[in-house]
Parts: sequence; C-alpha cells; structure tokens
Amino acid sequence: MKNKGITIIAGPCSVDSKNIEEIFEIADIMVKNEDGKNQKAIAGTRIVGLKSRTDLDTSGEGMGMDYEIYQKNLHRLSNGGSIRDFEILPSAYIAEKVHNQTGMMIASEIMNPIIQLPSFEKLLPEGMFLPWNPSVDQLGWHIEQTAVFARRNGWHVGIKNGKWIGDHLQSADHKDYKGKTTMEKTWSGLVKYVGEISHDIILIHRGVDVPGKGDFRNAVVHNLAERVKKTTGVKMYFDPSHSYGPKLKSHIVGAVVEAMKMKISSNEYLYDGVLIEVGTSITDTEQHITIQELRELVSVLSTFRDLVAPLQVNKKLSVS
Repeated sequence: MKNKGITIIAGPCSVDSKNIEEIFEIADIMVKNEDGKNQKAIAGTRIVGLKSRTDLDTSGEGMGMDYEIYQKNLHRLSNGGSIRDFEILPSAYIAEKVHNQTGMMIASEIMNPIIQLPSFEKLLPEGMFLPWNPSVDQLGWHIEQTAVFARRNGWHVGIKNGKWIGDHLQSADHKDYKGKTTMEKTWSGLVKYVGEISHDIILIHRGVDVPGKGDFRNAVVHNLAERVKKTTGVKMYFDPSHSYGPKLKSHIVGAVVEAMKMKISSNEYLYDGVLIEVGTSITDTEQHITIQELRELVSVLSTFRDLVAPLQVNKKLSVS
C-alpha cells in the first residue's frame, strides 16, 4: 500500500512561554507499531512565532512572539542592511531546543520568507523543517523564495490551499462539480513555483470559505483535494483545525480518523499526514483539541495505519 504511514504534526496555533511544556508532553505520546513495539507517535510539532492576522495590531498583541524582532529585521533590511545583520527570531531558538530534545520535525507558518527563514536555517538540520504559507497568501513568488531556502537546507515545503474557491462555485454543496475551480488551479500552480527540491512538497488541505458552510470554519473539500493530489503527484496533509474550527471542535478527532481512511485508488491513501492544533495558545485556542484527545486519536489511527516516528521525516519517505 502506497503512503501507508501517517505523519502527524501537532502543536499550538502559536508558541509562547506558557505552552512550551505542552509541546514536550505531545512529544512523549507513544503507540504500538505494526510490529507490536512502542514508538513515538508524533513526528513533528508546530512552532509558529508570527501570525497572519486579518487586522494588524501594531502593539504586537496577538501577532506572535516574533513580532518585535521581525519588525526590527524588516527595518534593518529596508535601511540598507543585510540578512547577516538580522537578530534570530525567538521562535527559532525554541524550535532548535524542541528538535534537539525530542527529534521532532519543526513546522511553521511563514509570511515573509526573506525575513523569517534565515533564523531557522542557522538552527535546524536537513529534513527537519516544514515551512508553509498562510492560506491568504497564494503568491507564487513567496513560495519560490521559500523553495530557495529549502533547496539550500534540505527542507520540506508546505503549501496551504487558498481559502477562496472561486466566483463560479458559490456553495459548499458542490460534490458533483466537474470543472476545475480557481482554488485548484492556484494550489497546483504553486507546486511549480517550488520546482525540484530534495525533500517533500506537501499540500495542506484546510478547507474553503464558502456560503453554505454551516458551522464549519471552512468547508471541507476532500474531493477537490483528491483532484489536486492526482494532478500534482505530491503529498497531501489534512488540517482539521481550520476546517472544523471552534463550533465543530468535538468532531475533529472522528473527522481525522475518517479522512485517514480515504483512498484515491485501491492502493493509495488520499492523506499522507495531519497538521493539527493541540493544547492551548493565546491565538485560536478554541479550535484546539486537548492532548488527551490527541492520545486517543493516534491510538485509533495506529490500528489501521502506521505512524511516522520522529527522525523518519529527515528524508523523503519511501512508499510501502
């Protein structure tokens, strides 16, 4: 069976001094593998220090722990300085600490690759970083910049789908829609901006904002994710936090289990991994599942698919 293993990346929406210990607790979760041996269940964690917010709060409130240093580095660059003059972002130091102590891959949302990524390339080894774009940023040029760093450092590249699906599709009730949506065209097009890298390109399905979505934060479109995966031939992860959201938080665990059973053919699963918000955070904590719920989730998942352990993600995963 191709892509039998599930790569689980779990952690808070944004990192801060109060939830770092939760990340270490997440790292210690164990399951039994197909050989009956205990293994760590969580391959990676979210370390997000700068948030993509609809409204900028110039005080830094809710913008993430990196906001102040990010602004300083931006000022240095815009005034004739260079990357060599940058201060390391606080979240990058946390990322280094977490990786060194747990072996987990670090995943982070990146808004401005030129300003943010230099901090991480100084501290994280090959194959142990997954930067992704926010769903509101669908510019190929930013993805191209991220890919430059990924090629230089042996990183993966994550690409979230845009939250807007296109004017010609105005409802969440679209399962029989045959044409290619704007979201699909853009999502698959961004893969081309990455080009060739030594590690994985990973598409991340986080749902779409359409009328008729009901209590979903963003409507789940597994059928469109399937079409894009078939078109691009790259990996696909599921982000249930931004699709089910706070109103349907109690459904997240069950939804992930069902999603991980979905197949695009008799011998290939739709999803290769999960990017999920867990624990507590000063941002969007109302859509996080608890650490206990994460334990229950991985226990169920391990009964029908293997889970990728930390340090197994440092190179392209072979299919089995």
